[in-house]
Amino acid sequence: MHLKPLIAIPLIAIALAGCSTQQPEPQASSTSAEEKPLFASDEEALAAAQAAYAHYLEVSDQIARDGGANAERLKGLLSDELMSSQLNTYSSVSKAGLKAIGASVFDRFQLQSWNGEKLSNYVCLNVENIKVFDGLQVDRTPSDRPDLLPMSLSWSTNGGKFVLESSDVWTGENFCL
Repeated sequence: MHLKPLIAIPLIAIALAGCSTQQPEPQASSTSAEEKPLFASDEEALAAAQAAYAHYLEVSDQIARDGGANAERLKGLLSDELMSSQLNTYSSVSKAGLKAIGASVFDRFQLQSWNGEKLSNYVCLNVENIKVFDGLQVDRTPSDRPDLLPMSLSWSTNGGKFVLESSDVWTGENFCL
């Protein structure tokens, strides 16, 4: 299931389908011996991706608090495809007159793979403190929305920084519980 923007989590009920008995396992990273790596280690790359994700969530949460206005603030943080998807979703949020309060938090930022250009990781996204309200200040947060989501993120590098390529709900065993 491809997750639209993270604001979509509070706005719709997400059905987590599928179940695996295996927890995600980190994969070995590889870089060409001829190329100078962008980061000195897997840990450094993962820390940079984690900082990029924290910044992304901060900006995304602010856009949600602003009712979807000025979603262009995400430019440079997302791939063109993901940016287009998020612009469409935030446009729908704005047209519906919805606003969110609260902030997303995350933990368990775990490396899946890193090849010197692309990084994949797992993360537990907690949206329990995000509430969605309509223009009449009626709480529209779906009652069956999961508060803790296992996510699989994919990143590419651009100009020495990470750009979020995809953000998907992990459909295997929920490693966040």
